[in-house]
Amino acid sequence: MNAEPAEIFTLRRCALLGVVLVLIAALRIVSTYTVLSHTVDEPIHLGAGMEFLDHGTMTGDVSHPPMARVLAATGPYLAGERWTPTGNSTTEGLAVLGHDAHYDRMLSLARLGILPLFLLACAMVFLWGNRTGGPLAGLIATFLFTTIPPVLAHAGQVTTDMAATAFTAAGAYAALLWAERPDGRRTVALGVAAGLGMLAKYSLLVFLPGVWVAMYLCHWRGMRAATGQLRVHWRPAVVAAAVACLVIWAGFRFSFGPPGFAHVRLPAPRFFDGLADVWKHNADGHASYILGRRHHFGVWYFFPVTLAVKTPLGMLLLVGWSIWAGWRKRLRMAAPLAYCAVILAIAMSSRINLGVRHVLPVYAGLAVIAGVGVTMLLRHSAGRWALQCATVLFALFGWQVISGALAHPDYLSYTNEITGGRAERFVSESDLDWGQDMHRVGDFLKKVGATEVAFTPYNVTYLQAGHAFPKVTLSDWYHASPGWNVVSLGGWKVYNHPGWVGTRQPQFRIGRTHWAWYFKAGEEPSVARQGGSGAH
Repeated sequence: MNAEPAEIFTLRRCALLGVVLVLIAALRIVSTYTVLSHTVDEPIHLGAGMEFLDHGTMTGDVSHPPMARVLAATGPYLAGERWTPTGNSTTEGLAVLGHDAHYDRMLSLARLGILPLFLLACAMVFLWGNRTGGPLAGLIATFLFTTIPPVLAHAGQVTTDMAATAFTAAGAYAALLWAERPDGRRTVALGVAAGLGMLAKYSLLVFLPGVWVAMYLCHWRGMRAATGQLRVHWRPAVVAAAVACLVIWAGFRFSFGPPGFAHVRLPAPRFFDGLADVWKHNADGHASYILGRRHHFGVWYFFPVTLAVKTPLGMLLLVGWSIWAGWRKRLRMAAPLAYCAVILAIAMSSRINLGVRHVLPVYAGLAVIAGVGVTMLLRHSAGRWALQCATVLFALFGWQVISGALAHPDYLSYTNEITGGRAERFVSESDLDWGQDMHRVGDFLKKVGATEVAFTPYNVTYLQAGHAFPKVTLSDWYHASPGWNVVSLGGWKVYNHPGWVGTRQPQFRIGRTHWAWYFKAGEEPSVARQGGSGAH
């Protein structure tokens, strides 16, 4: 394996193999649609998307831009669903979903709308890998990206996280090409990518500029060179910014009016309302859980720890070795490494810690880094080390594939071997229980013949749309109830509800996200009241 045989690893062949890998991943994603119930956020996005698609307004939730929401609403809209105004995006989304077979169909159609964003993200990973390390690097990067469980998980959810992943990578890649030659075509492409990024998720308003600056500094050649580049690039940069603004305005239907917080008319007022909402959310903080502790404001180690336990260990080892090899061999990894570092640093400074999904774009950069490093090793291994190196690499590839395959279809709750099968000791919320197992809870209760259950679902909206469910009495914090009791790990870990669970182990486990008990009258446990306040 002294050299890469050009006749084997041509761009065409690697691209075709990459398409096969992406199609396999797409089938894995689609196969989860009806197994997993809707998650906490999906009705919100679906309801807001249906309003924007059907009526052209944003009167409900404005905390996210419309791109992914409209894509998700398109399938149900074409199937005949329309916006039913209630003044609340969640209930409007639940009205679209409905119940039983209709629910399964509408949820599948909505989730299918996110799949093109996954395909775009895969294309960006392949192109960036090919540009950095050649066709084989692009192929390996695509293989790694399409076998990461969190990527598969969020590619199958009606959220904005896959849109953010696709357009953060697209914005970075377009900027690299534009920096080399800022001609008209690349300038427009950069502007379109940046504008679509702002329509994908508001976090890209800080992610993309940070990534661009970091990638530029990686190629810093002194003040004289910077001055020369400024002369060449400043006019195209202004044009690209103008194109981006036009794309954003078009994405908000060329609306014009006052935002909710000011008496001045602006183009795309709901865009500014969304930014204000995100700013307030960050200032107010959000309940979260990491390493056995609850927090209301973000902690700096949340995302590093979450990435460490949510990423397959094979991938982590490949990335770590590739960074080391890239430093020693002076490989062209500076841009994807800067990309990952900036996104992680920005997220670590956030006061909102809601899961690996908020740094999902990092996986595109990590896949490129590993693709380049592995390609270098395959190309330059020689003699008696060639077979050993290839064996180790393919063992790591196999580890990643098997680790993710064993989790199917529970990619959302996947954690690697570090957690020892007790993910709830490390992570919660959208990294474990986002309400996706409500079908299973209902099936379990039906199987055991339960007609009533004490249960405070983390995904309480499932009781308004979904499959048939027994009568639910909300759990008491202090006392378990006679009969069946079910506890959502999301609600228990993040909000300490119900408190009577304590250190008690479950009698039954429902999937990876719910625990259940059956108590006879007089046997149900309780905790002592503390001044009547409730420790929750």
